[in-house]
Amino acid sequence: MKLELGIPVWLLCGILGAWIATTKGRGGCFWFLACAALGPIGLVFAAVVSKKKPND
Repeated sequence: MKLELGIPVWLLCGILGAWIATTKGRGGCFWFLACAALGPIGLVFAAVVSKKKPND
């Protein structure tokens, strides 16, 4: 994969991972970095993480 295509794809993975995580009540910054570093594997992790339960 060319670098011109690879960097935007990995950044897109970070953005999508952060969005998925925030909809589940998780921290967006951490998940952006994790998904940007791990790419598609990070998206899978963000998708399977459970929703954060509110403290009662």
